[in-house]
Amino acid sequence: MTHSDAAGRPVAQLLVVTRSLVELTDRAVSDSELSHAAADVLVFAARQAARLVEDVVSLRSRDPDGATAFVQCSSSSDLDRAYSDLECLAEAAGMIRAHGIGSQYRAHLAYLMRYAAESACSALERAEHSMNLADITSLANTWAMDARN
Repeated sequence: MTHSDAAGRPVAQLLVVTRSLVELTDRAVSDSELSHAAADVLVFAARQAARLVEDVVSLRSRDPDGATAFVQCSSSSDLDRAYSDLECLAEAAGMIRAHGIGSQYRAHLAYLMRYAAESACSALERAEHSMNLADITSLANTWAMDARN
């Protein structure tokens, strides 16, 4: 996927970031520890991804006609789930830095963070699928209306 593809498809861009978070947390779990440097990266990336989720919701909700349909669409709840998971991931990683959590507990946090990253990734995949279907349906309805006129 090129940068222009990702920029035109914000959920696809979010999936790239979230899949990277899954890989990083998976590595932390297999190493049985999460370093302070990795925790810093996770905090930053997860918070940025959560902000991108907010931006996607804002863009989809901006159109008055589409806002009601978006809220009723399953992608809305999937984006909420992804946002919560990403915030959870950022908070857990932040605990390592802020509270000096020992290495024995970092392994447990790594499992939690991997679960949150995988859950966010799954939610974003569902949201992307749902949004793509909604866009196709909307386009088909527009074509049908144009054909009638």
